[in-house]
Amino acid sequence: MYVCICNAVTEDDVHGCMANGCTTAKAVKEACGFKPGCGSCTKRIHTMVSQYRTAAELADALTGGPASLSPVPEMPAVPAPALPEIAGGEAAPPTAA
Repeated sequence: MYVCICNAVTEDDVHGCMANGCTTAKAVKEACGFKPGCGSCTKRIHTMVSQYRTAAELADALTGGPASLSPVPEMPAVPAPALPEIAGGEAAPPTAA
């Protein structure tokens, strides 16, 4: 759903900005590239930011603080198992166990 018709900004755009670290309506507007318009979106953006911050604070309170992010280690490539060969040099089809 659109939050700002003047700038064609959706709720998903605003949520994305907040997920990337925007914690104020002003920061969201800057990140989304808002140009001056009618201003009717400002109250909605303030509400969305407030709800997001409240949810983040609640999650931190329940989990003991913000989660620290760390990269997932690379897993070594595992080769596919070889299929047994049957007469004629073709691979045997898998059978139901």
